[in-house]
Formats: sequence, C-alpha cells, structure tokens
Amino acid sequence: MSVNVQGLRKSYGALDVLKDINLDVREGEFTVLLGPSGCGKSTLLSAIAGLDPINAGRIDIAGIDVTDRDPAARGIAMVFQSYALYPTMTVRGNMTFGLRVKRLPKPEIEKRLTWAADMLQITDLLDRKPGQLSGGQRQRVAIGRALVQQARVFLFDEPLSNLDAKLRAEMRVEIKRLHRELAPTVVYVTHDQIEAMTLASRIAVMRGGRIEQYATPDELYERPATLFVAGFVGAPAMNFLPVILRGGVAELGALRIPLDAYRFTSPPADGTPAVLGVRPEHVTIGGPGVAVATETLFMEPMGADTLGWFQLGAQRLSARLAPQLARGIDGAQTVALDIANASIFDQATELRL
Repeated sequence: MSVNVQGLRKSYGALDVLKDINLDVREGEFTVLLGPSGCGKSTLLSAIAGLDPINAGRIDIAGIDVTDRDPAARGIAMVFQSYALYPTMTVRGNMTFGLRVKRLPKPEIEKRLTWAADMLQITDLLDRKPGQLSGGQRQRVAIGRALVQQARVFLFDEPLSNLDAKLRAEMRVEIKRLHRELAPTVVYVTHDQIEAMTLASRIAVMRGGRIEQYATPDELYERPATLFVAGFVGAPAMNFLPVILRGGVAELGALRIPLDAYRFTSPPADGTPAVLGVRPEHVTIGGPGVAVATETLFMEPMGADTLGWFQLGAQRLSARLAPQLARGIDGAQTVALDIANASIFDQATELRL
C-alpha cells in the first residue's frame, strides 16, 4: 500500500512543527525520515499513524483518505523506540495481545505467532518475559508484535536507538531481510545516517519541519540538493571551502581552483559567494583533480581507512587514505581535489549550483 502526504501542517500554539510537508511513499518502498533532533520527523510519523491530529493537509494510504480515521482503522503497524512491551506478559502474550483484542480465532492467532517467531528466530523465547530478554531480543519481539498484524504499512520510530553498536548492525540486517522477504511499505524514522543509507529505498532529509531533499541514498550522497543535506549525510563529513566564483574558477584567497570538470545546474554570476564541498574520498594524493599545496596536520587511523587532516590556507581538509599510504605522510603535502565529484552551493540560498 502506498502512503501519500499532501500539504501537511502541524503546530503547537505558535510553534510550527511541520510546514507544508509533501511525501509520496510508493507501495513496497522503504522510506526513511532522516534528520537531527527537533526537525519534525517523529511528529510526521505520528501524523501518518493517526496518533497526532494535524492542522492542515491530507494523508492517503492505499489511495484512501485516512486523515480523520483512528489509528486502528488505517491498516498500519507501528514499532516504537521504547519497545512498549507489557512486563507481566510473556513474549507469546505480548505478540498475540492485539490479535486477542480483535477476537481472532485461536488457530489463526497461533498460525501468525508461529510464522512471526520462526521468521525472527525467537521461538525459544515465547515463554519468557521481557525482563529476561536482551535489548536485541526485546526489539525482535516488538517487531514480531507488528508482523502478526499482517499490515501492509509498517511505521518504525527510531527502533534501534536503545541498542549498542553491534546490536544495531545485527538488527539492521534483520530489518533489511524482512523487508526483502515480505515487501511491505515502510516509513522509518532515525537520526542515524548509516541506518538511513543502508536501509532506505529513498530518504527524506528533514530540517526545521520541512523536507530538504527526498531521493535515493546514492543521489543524496553524490548530488546533495542543499548545503544542509551535504553536511548531514556522509561520514566523515564533507569538506566545505568558502569561495568566490569568478570566470570559471573558485577563488579561495590567492588560490584559484579551476571548475572546468564541474557540472553547474545553471551558470552562476561572476562574484557569487559560494561553498565548495569535497568529500574526503575525493581529496587524494596522486589522484585526479586540481593539485593544491597543503601542510599535514595529523592522521586518524580508522581501521580499514585513515583520515588524514591537512591545512589549506585558513581551512582544514580531511582525506580518506589507505593506511599504508598515510603512515609516511608528514610536512608539506600536495593533495588533489576531484572537482568532477564536488558540490557547489550558493552561500546565500544554500542551494546547489
């Protein structure tokens, strides 16, 4: 089932939390709402779920207007950040509670329970209580409680934020596997860009109650539409250099960086203040691009990669380097900026040029 949000607005008194949100989630798509705390992503998810009334706009699920429907009548299942398991009930009781409230026949309840427990590999936990489970096991139970509803739209509100790094990685794999096997429509909230990039079909990057860009992970990473998206998506973060665009070059103090390899969306006027963004993997030693003279600052070993830091005038540059290459680097160093894979943003509007 598809999810379509049109012109959605939500405010609390004078505070506008969501500002004219338009979002189209296709059937079977895994859409992630990504952004910092307070950007409105959880409020948008709650509005889709029907947990929060909206001030204006429309919400369609499977082409049907559900704006004024109760949550139970929207055909959705939701997984919360806090698990929200009943501590006095067993795993079996937690997973089947909603089905028993709906008075489904016992054979059907048992069939759904067996199917979900087997898929999530928690069959041997059915008679335990939540206090006897690890964080990862509790999250599997919470997902299983949603699965037995057999909904076609699943809403996830930061479901992995309470887990440690290892468990988050394991649960990402499980959620990805479930989506591939069951192909439901998913709307998933997170502030973790790695979660977003690894799970999503498309990502809606939110800022201040608005969607800055809605695109595939590759497009967000390679062609960010705004300066905010460029800075928020990517680890290590993109390098930003304040420049003046003039005569086909980017002026950084006395340095002139030719922009012949860059594809502008529209030619900027001479003298336009801009920001040149270059990702660390596109700052290389001996690679393609514009050579610039820098001074080595320090190296940060990161296992498979080393993050090298260099001083370029008043600006710092980070470069993703092979560990073997990074070990011998010190002092003055010429690095290359791959302008063909760079991004340039207007300083005033923060839009991609």
